[in-house]
Amino acid sequence: MQMQVGAHTRPLKGKFGVEVTGVDVAAASPEVLASIVELLNRHGVVVVRDQHLTPEEQVAFTRYFGAPADNPRKEFTIPGQPDVFVISNKVVDGRPIGDADAGTGWHFDMSYDRRPGFCTILYALEVPPEGSNTLFADLCAAWDELPAQRRDELKDLMVHHSFITLQTMKGNKLTDEQRRTLPDVFHPLVRKHPFDGRPALRPCAGGANGVVGKDNPEGMDLLKELVAYVTQEQFVYSHKWSAGDLVLWDNNCTLHRGTPFDKQKYFRHVHRTWVQSPPAHYAA
Repeated sequence: MQMQVGAHTRPLKGKFGVEVTGVDVAAASPEVLASIVELLNRHGVVVVRDQHLTPEEQVAFTRYFGAPADNPRKEFTIPGQPDVFVISNKVVDGRPIGDADAGTGWHFDMSYDRRPGFCTILYALEVPPEGSNTLFADLCAAWDELPAQRRDELKDLMVHHSFITLQTMKGNKLTDEQRRTLPDVFHPLVRKHPFDGRPALRPCAGGANGVVGKDNPEGMDLLKELVAYVTQEQFVYSHKWSAGDLVLWDNNCTLHRGTPFDKQKYFRHVHRTWVQSPPAHYAA
């Protein structure tokens, strides 16, 4: 795998996750950027340290993974850069500039879409000195640890996901366009990775309405049980942020969540881009 002179990689947690240092993403060659794509495909999470990116440069980097996906909440995108979503608790001129509560429960991105998020990219401009870690769960390792009988019980199940349910849980008002363009969807509980076919146990209770073929509360209880299983410490990498971190994760094989911090004392300011799974990954 080709990296530029001075670049180094190290594992984050066994085979799960890789840290990259000594790479300037904004100036890197196509060959180096392609190697980062390959790292993500193989390891689920990539942390690239010490970056200095404009929103335009982040979007250009995102395009190496696919076309940037739409952000359904336009009020927190950067003016002139609708592909860049702001996660922040800052208030400027009496107006919140970003979503202060994004991603606090275990989930994979765009679970509500017919083609969920393929990968997500966060670039940190300002981070609290304590709290606000992002946790990532290795869903392939979690699947591998299941007994064969339990795998057989789970392998063909489908989960009912809903954007309406997700936003209602958060207390957000939906627009008519959102209701029209984001209908309920169904995704397999066990997801085969499009890169190499490895299976991942991918439960998500937030925004879910249950499991097909199981009445609630049984269906929702199963999802909550499985989320608790895949997010055990043995499967989780906890990322402590530094300003300049560029963190990428593969939604095919990870769940993630943010952890709390003192929002009265500290600021968090992060730019997010993401890539929707291509049609071939979710062909009927």
